[in-house]
Amino acid sequence: MNEPSELHDHAAGSPASATPEPWSHPWHDELGLRYHQAIAGKIRCQSAWLETARQNLRRWSAAEPDAPPSQARLEWQRILDHEDFEEILRLMTDATEAGHRRRQSTPFAGILTEGERLTIREQLL
Repeated sequence: MNEPSELHDHAAGSPASATPEPWSHPWHDELGLRYHQAIAGKIRCQSAWLETARQNLRRWSAAEPDAPPSQARLEWQRILDHEDFEEILRLMTDATEAGHRRRQSTPFAGILTEGERLTIREQLL
């Protein structure tokens, strides 16, 4: 069995040879990273997909108008409102702990199709 740090390093894109144990936390980190790499590819081809993320943030805020926005929502809002295109894509696919944390509250839901998600997930199994 690999050490947890080795698994995390692999999830972060290092050359570790072992794939994280399916359904483990490092595996989910890797899956989220791969989803966001695919999403970034779609956004690179059609930047209008960024509006989906903005709409998601607006919809979530409207669903809980009296609740204070989460730190994740505020962070993504700042990123989408103030960062340039390339920086948004970089932050989406950031393989650091901060990137994994951001992806746990992603506003990019709805960009990948079910088939695209299934293909990515099967690649990790």
